[in-house]
Amino acid sequence: MTKKPLVVAMAMVFSTTAYAQESKTVTEFDEVLVTATRISEKVSDTSRSVTVISEDKMQESQPSSVADALKNEANVSVTNGPRASSQGVEIRGLSGQRVLQTIDGARQNTNSGHRGTYFMDPELLSSIEVVRGPASSLWGSGAIGGVVAQNTKSAQDFLDEGDTFGGYIKQGFETNGDKIKTSGTLYGLADNIDWLLSGSYHDSNNIKIGNDQTLENSASEATSGLAKLGWEPTDDQRLQFSARFSDTDELVPSNPATNVGSSVPLVQRNTTDQNVTLDYSLNPTDNPLLDLNATLYWNSTNYDEDRVTKDQVDSTEYDTIGFSLNNSSTFGNTVLTYGVDGYKDTINTVRDDNGQAGERPDDIDGESTVWGAFTKADISLTDTLALDAAVRYDTFKNESNNLNQSSDDNAFTPSVGLVWKTTDWLTLSARYDEAFRAPSMEEMYSTGTHYCIPSIPGFLPDGLCNTFEINPDLKAEKAQNKEIKADMRFADLAGDDELVVTLSAFRNDVDDFIEQSVSNPLYGIPGLEQTTSWDNVDEAKLTGFEFTTRYRYKQTRLTFNYGQTEGKDKESDEYLSNIPAKKMGLDLSQAIMEGDMKFGTRFTYVAEQDQLPTDNLEQYDSYKLWDVYVAWEPAMGTFEGLRVDFAVENIGDEEYRQAWQTLYEQGRNFKLSARYSF
Repeated sequence: MTKKPLVVAMAMVFSTTAYAQESKTVTEFDEVLVTATRISEKVSDTSRSVTVISEDKMQESQPSSVADALKNEANVSVTNGPRASSQGVEIRGLSGQRVLQTIDGARQNTNSGHRGTYFMDPELLSSIEVVRGPASSLWGSGAIGGVVAQNTKSAQDFLDEGDTFGGYIKQGFETNGDKIKTSGTLYGLADNIDWLLSGSYHDSNNIKIGNDQTLENSASEATSGLAKLGWEPTDDQRLQFSARFSDTDELVPSNPATNVGSSVPLVQRNTTDQNVTLDYSLNPTDNPLLDLNATLYWNSTNYDEDRVTKDQVDSTEYDTIGFSLNNSSTFGNTVLTYGVDGYKDTINTVRDDNGQAGERPDDIDGESTVWGAFTKADISLTDTLALDAAVRYDTFKNESNNLNQSSDDNAFTPSVGLVWKTTDWLTLSARYDEAFRAPSMEEMYSTGTHYCIPSIPGFLPDGLCNTFEINPDLKAEKAQNKEIKADMRFADLAGDDELVVTLSAFRNDVDDFIEQSVSNPLYGIPGLEQTTSWDNVDEAKLTGFEFTTRYRYKQTRLTFNYGQTEGKDKESDEYLSNIPAKKMGLDLSQAIMEGDMKFGTRFTYVAEQDQLPTDNLEQYDSYKLWDVYVAWEPAMGTFEGLRVDFAVENIGDEEYRQAWQTLYEQGRNFKLSARYSF
């Protein structure tokens, strides 16, 4: 890959267009990162590849899940099909536990089989920050592919100076699945105490995929809520308590990323997710050595399942209790951020074997404990050159109480980034990151029967069962990522306009991949074991790049992005599975009526995925998607406080599926929502 000449060539193109005069500041496209990089900084100042999805963008797209809100971003994909409750996020070819999820800075570690793990209703979020690439030097285990940092709404997001009370009610409807969604928020301020209460409810029928086909067992019903209470005893202190919950009911396959079948029973699943977080910050303006943040949090996720086709009742309880304590100190041209954190995950499962004695997985009773410490230095070497260097140490331990076994390990993860502001409009950066993911309890200590095949006369007279094998020697996954980035920003090129062009190129080497290995020797041959275990197998090489252009001329806005990732086995040079296809996106919008109304259209092209392992027999075709949207929010007059959003997704009712996914995606969908604020 020859990415560096491309960066230089692009820089030369812009330098020859007579922009030697001093550029003005680009403001609209320079978002502020709140939690994803552990410090508050502008996108233009970081050497990491990041994207911020604002609340306004989420209102325009009306996403059904956090993953759905990210689907138009370069090198970011939605996994597990169109059922919103099971959707996950894939970044640069890595997904699942390899992408760290946080909410208001608190880790979300829940992981259990094929069940969903993204429970936050986008309606409760003020923004989503996405870090592409490893970030273990800041966050520890899990951030091999990147970070999805969700920031919930607070009263401070809504209250203008002099306001003490407000709120809004919102009603939405979608034609695909006859989905209705109701939400509302109240917030207020009394002296130095602010508060917010927010909730939502949705109910939908079965989804229709392209060509008016119905995806059976895709209906769902869900409620969610958020409460926040903030107290600022002084100007430089804040104590905040927040609590949230979600409750989802659905009749779905036990693996919701596929269809109901003989080996995939139908499950009435109730998923409840709860969180309580306590935050404290201290930032005295007259003390450059003190900028303290402390977080204590508790998460609890329960999956209660009635396997209606098997007359069995299962349950899974996953709890996390954790803390984080960090401080930033400024010494001249250096900002030093340092801290400690830790968490304990507990998992308990009950697998009912009624009618299938000995043919179900055994119960799991275990816990994982992780402790970490990190430090990060942001150094301004000169007026145009900045360095950020970080290092983190983690120690982790898995204990299986029912098997009376345990294992422990540790990891040391450094990172370094260099930012060079070559001119007023061009910033170049390069960075190196190491990362790791500790194996989970399920991967190390699952026991019992994975599945059974009934007897087949003349071929398999006694049937067979595949059983789990434990692997207490499972090693942590490790990654080493190298990345370069060019960021170009201009203003007033043609008057009232702004232009941002960003190009990132990367290579991520991931070793000791943890994969589930299912051994299926020839049926009917006695003495050959049928087993399932998790093993360290592939050594992967992931290479690719992202290109993003955003331009505003007065009230016209254009966004173009492109992303591609290639994955190969470093030993055999064979293509890896589960790597997304090349994707291009275009978003064009025009505001009228002094900005009160916006018309927009999106176009997405996903190429055929032809980079396949030699033994892969599937075919993943290219597809094109076209959406339109309208937003109306009058700033004054009779309808002040009202916002109406209308969108049509997949106008052509394209029947398509993403590479490596089993299910086809949602077909044409009309979306309408109205919000009234008071």
